[in-house]
Amino acid sequence: MERRQNNGERCRIIQQFVMEIRDDKVRLACWMYMRNCDDRDVRKQLNITPKQLEMLKLQLAIDLRKAGIRL
Repeated sequence: MERRQNNGERCRIIQQFVMEIRDDKVRLACWMYMRNCDDRDVRKQLNITPKQLEMLKLQLAIDLRKAGIRL
């Protein structure tokens, strides 16, 4: 069974996902990535190390996958 996501459905799922994020740092990182900021800018704004950023991105990837978003 092939499941395809059209852009409208994908946007709806992502908006719902972002609205449910309780951690302000994670929400800000999502917002910055949606506006094409690079990792350096995100680390600088959130004041985190590269290792912390990688962990944050990994957690986001896992959570997006659980929400039904293909990466």
